[in-house]
Amino acid sequence: MDFLDTIVRRNPSLIQTAVSMHQRNELPANSVVVDLDMVEENAVKILDAAAGRGIHLYFMTKQFGRNPEICRTLNNVGIDKAVAVDLEDGICLQKNGIRVGHIGHLVQIPKASIRYVLSSMAPEVITVFSYEKALQISEVAKDLGIVQNLLIRVVGKGDFFYPFQFGGIEEEDLLETVGKICELPSVKVVGVVSFPCFRFDVKARKTMPMPNLFTLKRTAETLEKELGLRITQINAPGDSSAQMMDQFRELGVTHVEPGNAFTGTTPWHAFEDLPEKPAWLYLSEISHVNGDNAYAIGGGLMSGDSPMGIWSTLYHNHRLNALSGDNVDSILRRKILAERSGYIDYYGTLYGNREVEFSVGDSVIYGLRNQVFVSRANVAIVKGIQSHKPVLLGIFDRLGNPIETSFFGR
Repeated sequence: MDFLDTIVRRNPSLIQTAVSMHQRNELPANSVVVDLDMVEENAVKILDAAAGRGIHLYFMTKQFGRNPEICRTLNNVGIDKAVAVDLEDGICLQKNGIRVGHIGHLVQIPKASIRYVLSSMAPEVITVFSYEKALQISEVAKDLGIVQNLLIRVVGKGDFFYPFQFGGIEEEDLLETVGKICELPSVKVVGVVSFPCFRFDVKARKTMPMPNLFTLKRTAETLEKELGLRITQINAPGDSSAQMMDQFRELGVTHVEPGNAFTGTTPWHAFEDLPEKPAWLYLSEISHVNGDNAYAIGGGLMSGDSPMGIWSTLYHNHRLNALSGDNVDSILRRKILAERSGYIDYYGTLYGNREVEFSVGDSVIYGLRNQVFVSRANVAIVKGIQSHKPVLLGIFDRLGNPIETSFFGR
């Protein structure tokens, strides 16, 4: 099972629309094509499941390139605040009028930008990894005449972190460090956070709580009991689909940060039909043919998860499947073995077989867990796919900026 199979079964209209529009030169190669109506349907399911269980949502936008059309759709559904994974994310959201609820996690705010964040974004909470960062925030907040709410990134023994995402206040130092933070005049500790608090277990075929979550629960209780704090956020991001909301409530989680759930691409979605349906795909085209193999234009093929994670199990040596062709009616049956680059993805390889002939200009469809913010992919937003009246709302870059469509033949 992979995401491509899931799209073929659960949202074939998305594939057929992408191919049709690409062959008419309405969609460019190297584009994440988003079914905006399906995103909206998924968001309603996630919000309803969360609200019914007292779970609060900050929506994550990095996966889909901080796209303003998607952000506004999520706002219209009723999810009113986003999480900014880094400063660039926050700037993009601010520029497009999207309220930032949480910033500083996973990436701390550089000291020179704290004033801008506090005065222009006015986030609900900021995560800090240290007393020193809390001090920097407090000094700026004091100058602005405000009190800024903080979340503490806590690290417990045995917690799991992805490579290059380490950092936080060690649990054994928690009381001393947070005690010092509480003495600062213009910040207030209101919660704790870590990531990932939930992770898909390949053997169990479901998303399971990580040690990080239990660290958050312990430390929240400790902060309330020993320092008299009122902890209002146990923020526990990780694969936050509608299916998970019962588990979140049972485990005492207050806030989660869905991202891939809106497009039906959490790891669990590759193995089981969850409430959310697939709402995006990656579109390319055949650039050239060399011998038995063809080569698809890249740019967004490196944007999936690291091979150190779950996808090393699914896509050993970066191999996956793709669809290729120029015919809307037959492309769903034209599955071929593909491979994406492990370095700069100028091209993705399509392996020839006796049943498939390649032609330059053919559409190529991948089902990927894209991370647009670290790719060179375009984002094409299409409305009306489910009603068979597709309308292209715009093509955007990874920062959510509109791209002049005349570059693509329109």
